[in-house]
Amino acid sequence: MDKRKLGKFFVLLFIVIAGFLLLRSFGYKVLDPTEIRDYILSFGWWAPVLYIFLYTIRPLLLFPAVILSLTGGLTFGPWWGTLYDLIGASLGSFLAFGLSRKLGREAAQYWMGEKIRGWDEKSGENGFKTIFILRLIPLIPFDAVNYGAGLSKISFRDYAGGTILGIIPGAFAYNFLGHSFHNLFSTTFFLAVAFVLCLILLPTVFRSAKNKLSEDLPKNR
Repeated sequence: MDKRKLGKFFVLLFIVIAGFLLLRSFGYKVLDPTEIRDYILSFGWWAPVLYIFLYTIRPLLLFPAVILSLTGGLTFGPWWGTLYDLIGASLGSFLAFGLSRKLGREAAQYWMGEKIRGWDEKSGENGFKTIFILRLIPLIPFDAVNYGAGLSKISFRDYAGGTILGIIPGAFAYNFLGHSFHNLFSTTFFLAVAFVLCLILLPTVFRSAKNKLSEDLPKNR
């Protein structure tokens, strides 16, 4: 493997590690949605722009996406919060995908060889469907999908479409939950919790339905 390809990979690795260490330097207080809300609102009319900007650079810091989504609902309400969330999360995922594709794919091809080729063939044929399901049913952490997709053969068009459509339910669920923090233990709060639990349990339901379908198929032949 030539030094240029190896250098690109280590640049990506450095960006991710540096962002994570920077986040840790601020301590656990930064994980409090109320603290983040107060900071964002201190910017007045620029608050939505700042929120979108923070969500855009979030993948570089490996900051928990759920915390920012809760903050969006707490700060802007469930509807505007979801809209700003979708814009910021999409831009952030595009940034991570682009960095991974530009700086890490060649190194991944070199080190993983036939393994990544097999993944490339499957993901390249069903790129949109793969990303949509991973976003809709969060089987893999959000940032792992961001960077992993960049290492694959999935086209940016399929990745972007699957991401934007797939994150809508989760974005609304967590923004709605964040908004409900204004009235803890109210009907709205319990409804929001139920919505999030349904989203979390969706992978289990999906797997159960898939296994049941696989068991029934031989019987129907």
